[in-house]
Amino acid sequence: MDGLCNCGSEQNAAAADGGRVLLLGLDGATFTLLDKWIERGLMPNLRRLVTEGTRATLRSVIPPVTGPAWVSFSTGVHPGKHGIFDFRKRVPDRPERQLISALDVQAPTLWEMLAEAGLPVGLINLPVTYPPSDLTSFHLTDMLTPRSAASFCHPPSLYEELRPTLGEYIIDVPEGIVKGPRGMERYLEALGECTRQRTRYAEHLLRTRPWKVATVVYVGPDRIQHPLWDVLTEEYAIFRRTAETLRVKELAERYVTLLDECVGRVVAAVPADTDVLVVSDHGFGRLRRRLKINQWLARHKLLVPSRRRGRVGRLLVAADVLRLRQRLGVMLVRLRGKVPADWQRPFWRWINWSKTRAYAPSVTEMGAYVNLQGREVYGSVPPEQYEQVRDEIIACLRELRDPATGKPMLTIAARREEVFRGEHSEQAPDVVFLLQDGECTMDVRLEGPLFEPASWSAWTGMHRFEGILIARGPRIRAGAPLAQVGIVDIAPTVLRLCGLAAPSHMDGRSLTELLTEEVLEPTQVVKESVVSRPAADDLYSEEETREVEARLRDLGYL
Repeated sequence: MDGLCNCGSEQNAAAADGGRVLLLGLDGATFTLLDKWIERGLMPNLRRLVTEGTRATLRSVIPPVTGPAWVSFSTGVHPGKHGIFDFRKRVPDRPERQLISALDVQAPTLWEMLAEAGLPVGLINLPVTYPPSDLTSFHLTDMLTPRSAASFCHPPSLYEELRPTLGEYIIDVPEGIVKGPRGMERYLEALGECTRQRTRYAEHLLRTRPWKVATVVYVGPDRIQHPLWDVLTEEYAIFRRTAETLRVKELAERYVTLLDECVGRVVAAVPADTDVLVVSDHGFGRLRRRLKINQWLARHKLLVPSRRRGRVGRLLVAADVLRLRQRLGVMLVRLRGKVPADWQRPFWRWINWSKTRAYAPSVTEMGAYVNLQGREVYGSVPPEQYEQVRDEIIACLRELRDPATGKPMLTIAARREEVFRGEHSEQAPDVVFLLQDGECTMDVRLEGPLFEPASWSAWTGMHRFEGILIARGPRIRAGAPLAQVGIVDIAPTVLRLCGLAAPSHMDGRSLTELLTEEVLEPTQVVKESVVSRPAADDLYSEEETREVEARLRDLGYL
C-alpha cells in the first residue's frame, strides 16, 4: 500500500492554521538496512519521503540507548543536562537502581515549551513520557507504562472513549514471548498487531484532535534488529543459512512492509502542508559477543564477589552457562515469593561492597562506577584514591583482548567529565568506554563464562551512534545537503518551524540549511524555565516495578 496520498475527504480538526510538524520515530532505524529494503521495493512510502525530501545520518548521544536518546530528542540537550543515562537511576541511600519516568527528566521538553507558547501538541508512544502530560492535546504513553497504571493517556478519558471503536491499545509486545527461531513467528505476529493498533489510534487522533506538533514512535525496527540482525543483513556469521532462518527473514521483511504501510497511513492522515520528519534515536550494527563486565572487574581485583550466595546461588552460577536464568526470568517474576531469596537477588546483592572498588550496574550505560566513599551507599574508595581507581580501570581496558583474535578490544575510554557537560553529569558513570565499535556489549552478571557469543537469546545486533533523519514538506529544502546533524538538533529545528527561537540552554542547533526561505527568523523566544516536577520515587509500586523491569529484561536492557 502506497499511503502517501492527500486525504482531502478527511476533515482534520487542526487544519485551519496550517504549518504543522509531524515527527515520526522509527526506534533503532538505520540506513544500513533501510536502503536495502527501499531498493528492493519493501518500503515505497519511505522511498517517496526520501525522494521528495532529503536525508541525513542523525548522530545519537552517549550512550546511544532508547531512554537517554529519545529524551535528548525531546529536550534538545545531552544527558548531562537532562539527567537520563539509562532505564534505571541511582537513588540515595540504596544500592539498587530505580526505574526512570518522565518525572526524572531534568530539562524542559519540547511539548512544555510549545504549550508555554500556546501551541497544541500530541504524543503517541514517545519513550520516557509516562506518566502522561496534561499539557498535551492528546497523549498515549510508552513502554515504561505498567499495565495496571491508573491512566496511560491524556485526557484521562481518552482510552475509554476510543476503545469501543478502535479496540485495545497495545503498549508493547507481551514479555515472555520466545524469540528463538521457533517462537519468532509468534513474536512477529504480536509486533505486527501492536503496530497496526498504534496506527489506528494515531490516524484517528491526528484527524480529530487539535495539534501543531505531533510525535508518533514505532519501536518495530529495534525489536526485530536486536535478535535478527545477522539474518536481516544476510551476514549469517552467527546463524547458518537454512530453510528455518530464511523463513524467519521472510516474516521479518513482511513486518518491514507492514511498518512502511503504517508510515504511509499516518502521513496520509495529516494535512498536505505538514512538514514530516522521520527520525531514529540511534542506529544499529552487528553484535559479536557480550563481556561479563563485573566478572572482568573481579578478575582485575576491582570488584570482590560476596561468598554468601547460598546453595541455590551457587547452583545458579553453574546453570546460567545455559542461560537458564534468562529463560526462566518471566516465570520467576510470576512466582516471586515462592522461590528461594538467593535466586531473586540482583547482582549487587552478590557483591562484597566493603572490598569492591568499581562496578558496572547496567548493560547499556557504557560505563563503570567507582565505589566512592561519601557518594555510594557502601562506598569503599576514599576520595583521594578516586583518580587512581579510574586510571586503573582505563589501564585494564586497554589490555582487554578479543578472545578469538587476541587483538585489543577498546575503541575509546574516557573520564566522565571528558564526555558529559551539565549540572547532572555527576550521575554519569565515572569511566565511559566502548568496545570494538559496539560489536561487544556488556552483561552485568557475575556468573557464567567471561565472554558470551551472540545468539538468538543474547542478540545478534546492537545500537550504534548513526541514526536516521528523513525530512519532507513544503518548508523543507528538497535535496538539502546536511552534515553534522545530531538528535539534539531536532527540538530547536521544530521550534523554528513553529516561529520560536530555541532557548540558550539547548545543546542542539536549528538546522537552517534544511529549511526554505519561507521559514522566517523567529519572532518569539521560548521562555527560559526551571523544571519543577513532582517527586518520582514512589511512582511505581513494587508489583509495577517488577512488571516493567520484566519487560525491559525481556528486551535485553536489564
